[in-house]
Amino acid sequence: MQLSEEFCAAVAAADPLGADRVLAALPEVNERGDLRRLAAILTELGEAAARAELFTLKDRLAAMRDLGMLLGSFKRHGTEPLAAVPAVEPLLLRLGDETDMVPRDTVFHYGAWNPSGGRQRMYTGAFEEGVLIESVRVSAMGLERSALELAALDCLDPADPQYAETLARATESFMVLPEQIGRVAELVPPAEFFIARLRPYMEDVAVGGQTFYGPAAAHVPLYLIDHLLWSSDRVDPEHAALQQGLLDYGLPEWGRLHRKRQGCESAVSQVVRALLAAGRETAPQLLASGHAVAELLRSLVVFRGRHLRLVRDAYTVESPYTTGSAGAAPEVVKLVLDLTRDCERQFAGPVSPADDPMP
Repeated sequence: MQLSEEFCAAVAAADPLGADRVLAALPEVNERGDLRRLAAILTELGEAAARAELFTLKDRLAAMRDLGMLLGSFKRHGTEPLAAVPAVEPLLLRLGDETDMVPRDTVFHYGAWNPSGGRQRMYTGAFEEGVLIESVRVSAMGLERSALELAALDCLDPADPQYAETLARATESFMVLPEQIGRVAELVPPAEFFIARLRPYMEDVAVGGQTFYGPAAAHVPLYLIDHLLWSSDRVDPEHAALQQGLLDYGLPEWGRLHRKRQGCESAVSQVVRALLAAGRETAPQLLASGHAVAELLRSLVVFRGRHLRLVRDAYTVESPYTTGSAGAAPEVVKLVLDLTRDCERQFAGPVSPADDPMP
């Protein structure tokens, strides 16, 4: 499973539960706070799932997407959804097992696998919610492409011209994220819309005796880029705990790649080692790799600075929330920014052995 445009479009097009009609009315139901209607819709979709032949991965993901819209809606109105409609719990557990994901919807169901246009699944129907869904939809696909490019560095030497070229492609794919956060900052008021209106739909839900976070932007594979680029061989306990907490909410392939590379040499360390070994006889191809890794680190720092400003605007002292929708405190955003800056400083100024870019 990958977030290719073709696969995401196939999941978005799927409507195995016949949910288009009832979910089009969900914003109105939520506006009324009509718990009885929410229970009726969730029951209807659960019964449709029992009748449907959910043989394909795309249909199973689409079914979880549509059931998940009801889970978040119940939580917005202060009710555990499976306390209201317990018959749906075995279905959620089965869909989780069959897709090798958590037994509820994630940010990928809500973003990348959400249809656009008139079929788009929404909690509020607000323009700002549409902006956030599109941001996640576009960003998640770009970040996966970037991470897969970084994974390909494992079989390349930093002095190989392909190393710098691969890093350049990783940076190009990554750039969708700072672009999207700029659009979000311009169009979505952090406190007035996200915290006050949308965040209540992202609460955790109890399924099978465990609680699972709701759709959270923190679950896009930015952590996988960090891991492959600079953090796989740098141990910060708080950052490591953060990454471990995100793995269950991504695609199963990402978790396997993360575990495979744990403790292995990161791209930053590869380039630093090669620069030091080359001494003052650094080949142009190796310098190009140094510049390319520095450029991606700079892009990460720029994004994280913008993200930190949004987080601080959203999670003010007046906010009813002390953690993000993925469970991390806002201060963690500053921690990861500082760690990324520390890596970037190794490449300050011209990338050359004279700069002694040691970790």
